[in-house]
Amino acid sequence: MKLRLALPLVLAALALAGCNTIDQRIDRKSAVFGALPAVEQARLREGKIAVGDTQDMVYIAMGDPNRRIEKRTAAGIQTAWIYRTYIETYEGVDFAGYRRRAFFDPRTGRRFVSTEPCYVDVYSEEAEDSLRVVFENGRVSVIEELKR
Repeated sequence: MKLRLALPLVLAALALAGCNTIDQRIDRKSAVFGALPAVEQARLREGKIAVGDTQDMVYIAMGDPNRRIEKRTAAGIQTAWIYRTYIETYEGVDFAGYRRRAFFDPRTGRRFVSTEPCYVDVYSEEAEDSLRVVFENGRVSVIEELKR
C-alpha cells in the first residue's frame, strides 16, 4: 500500500525537478535580476529580450538554449544561442497488430480466446529553429525570430 502511494509522489517530484520556470531562473541569477531596474525586470518576466541584454538576462527571460554555436571572426568571438520549437502533428491511425483476449463464460464454464485488431494514433514530430540570439562581447547584437 505504501509503495503505491510513494511511487506517484516520487514521479511527480522528478517531473517538477526537471522544470525550468522563470522563478527558478530568477533565483539562480538573483544578483543580476536584483540589480536591474523594475522596468527591465518586468520585461524579462514577460520573456522579452532586447539588443544590448547580457547572456544572464537572456537566460532569465528565455532559459537555456537548445543549441549554442561559437563563431570566431576577425572582430572577435560571436556566440549564438538557438531556441527550437517542437511541433507534433497528428497523422491519423495505423494498424499495430492483434490483441488476444481470454474470456470465461460462467454459464457454460468454458474458456475461449478472441483475437481483435489494434490501432494506434500516429504523430509526426518536427523541430525548427524559432529564435537565434547572437552575442558579441557578452551582449545581444542580433535577434533573429522565425515568423510564420
